[in-house]
Amino acid sequence: MTVSRHYELQRCWRKNVRAFTLFELMVVVALLSIVVSISLPSFLHAVRKSPLRQAMSDLEEACNRARMMAIMEGQPSEIAIRAADGMVQVRLFRETAPEEQAEPGVGGPAEPSETAGQSSGSPLPIGVAPVVFKLPSTVAFKSLVVNLQDMMDTEEVRVRFFPNSTCDAFRATLLSEDNEERTITLEVTTARSIIEVIR
Repeated sequence: MTVSRHYELQRCWRKNVRAFTLFELMVVVALLSIVVSISLPSFLHAVRKSPLRQAMSDLEEACNRARMMAIMEGQPSEIAIRAADGMVQVRLFRETAPEEQAEPGVGGPAEPSETAGQSSGSPLPIGVAPVVFKLPSTVAFKSLVVNLQDMMDTEEVRVRFFPNSTCDAFRATLLSEDNEERTITLEVTTARSIIEVIR
């Protein structure tokens, strides 16, 4: 093939190759930016947990830890909930003294000697991390029911978990400032939690 024939073939090839114009590229970039600006907020909202979802996840984790603690230690454990300030704590079950006996699911204020994750000097079982958390300021308890009794006006609500994987009947509803509502219920026979989205 001669040099002139080679250049002629190159010219023909260049004529057949179609490239994008600057206008077409600008249209594509504009469309992509519109799609990203529309989908990014909803994507971030889906990825980031809302305060209510985080609080419900923490409460479910506390129930699982208390159940595991009771099974591993071979003695009852409990979740102590203070609805007024939104504090939740997992600890070994402590018997109340005769003078401070209360109805089931209700306990008095913690004794000064008790610390987070401990009860009457009993340490947590090995492998069980202590659980103490506070609800976000935008989330509050709407209802607390233990053993079919309304406990919303009680200073400290106590839900017991037993070594045979059973627990007190427990149902709690959380409400966010955005008017979202979720309920957690414990199955009495297995101490497993069921979360229900109300709205």
